[in-house]
Amino acid sequence: MYFLLSAHAGSRLHRIIQMNQLTVIGIGNRLRGDDAVGPLLIDKLSSQTNPGLELIDAGSDALGLLEYLEGHDKMIIVDACKMGKQPGELVCFDPTQASMILVDEPLSLHGLGLAEALRMAESLHMLPEDLKIIGIEPYSIQFNGELSAPVQQALKSAIDKVHEEFHRVTELIEA
Repeated sequence: MYFLLSAHAGSRLHRIIQMNQLTVIGIGNRLRGDDAVGPLLIDKLSSQTNPGLELIDAGSDALGLLEYLEGHDKMIIVDACKMGKQPGELVCFDPTQASMILVDEPLSLHGLGLAEALRMAESLHMLPEDLKIIGIEPYSIQFNGELSAPVQQALKSAIDKVHEEFHRVTELIEA
């Protein structure tokens, strides 16, 4: 039912392990404005009662994401992604679509991009069977900035998407 793992700098790892049906990973740097959207989504979800969700704050290292991928069947990754969209625009896609988007430029704002990490996971046969990515176009990633208004709205929409996906997964399990 509930699992929280925090990997952001300076924190201890927190683990509450129970059975889960959907893993949600937030990627981002809490100190860089809109890039914090992934970890902030995890914070919001962890403050709610969400039995069946495994929540992971993966920090800002996309390569570190690899350790969380293996052994999960159903997963959502939430990250601020430069996609050439309007600030706050939310795009849901799967890893194959991310590969198509990432031809010339990294999609993520981190050193090793999300797409590169996903490609590496795919080559190592570590990708979850059912993986969705929620990318949110940032407005500003300045240090010590707060979430911009468009990304605050997108955060609410991303939480709704996670709940929708959780209900879809729960229905599949119960069927």
